[in-house]
Amino acid sequence: MGVDYASLTQLLKIIPPIRKKERMLMLGRQSLQLNRPRLKRAANRLLDEFQPGLTIEELERENGFAEPLFEALGVQHVQSLDYSQFEGASFAHDLNTPIPSELVGKFDIVLDGGTLEHVFDVKTAMTNAFDLLAPGGTFIAASPGNNWFAHGFYQFGPELVFSFWKRTKGCDVLQCTFLPEFPRDAPFEIEDPYETKRRLRMAKKLVPQRCYLFYVVRKPLEASDVSETPLQGDYTHRWSEAGSDEDGA
Repeated sequence: MGVDYASLTQLLKIIPPIRKKERMLMLGRQSLQLNRPRLKRAANRLLDEFQPGLTIEELERENGFAEPLFEALGVQHVQSLDYSQFEGASFAHDLNTPIPSELVGKFDIVLDGGTLEHVFDVKTAMTNAFDLLAPGGTFIAASPGNNWFAHGFYQFGPELVFSFWKRTKGCDVLQCTFLPEFPRDAPFEIEDPYETKRRLRMAKKLVPQRCYLFYVVRKPLEASDVSETPLQGDYTHRWSEAGSDEDGA
């Protein structure tokens, strides 16, 4: 995947306010995917709203990659990491294995625009994404959320955001959004099932198009792992309530 219209609607709001954005790492070298004339016109309207005077045409390069977009949004150095350097990534590394020490804590922003679902070892891949971030750094993800069957190994659900990033790694969840690929359906925000004490009910909210799980988290300034293994939020309440009942019996 890459930066399409749906992702652009979010990135234009998220990246400019980030205070420190000296170094950014794309997981997979992301491309601009705004070739359709109708979407290009819509993207230019977005740019006119959030970055007046900037156009998609100014950001397009012959190689198709997205570095000019992030530089225009204020990032000083944009790099990329991929399994190989077949698309000219800055670093070649298999995310199924821990990242080398020289990359730990080096990036103010890490963007997953559609890479981690292609990595079989999800636990290691997610831990790598966390480790790449500098303290206080921002992780942004546009992950396959629904109707991406056969795209990669996985589609991801919001429990991953809250159980791994928030409760296991101590990050602040700044945004968790169900984001349709095309604007004919509206996005909506997703609550933490642990906080609501109930599982998400999505049957009447799902739409017949591909949708992203789009989320943004901020790494704490100091290490604050809460637990070693993520546990599903609604189940932790059930187990706790069952334990309370047994204690009171």
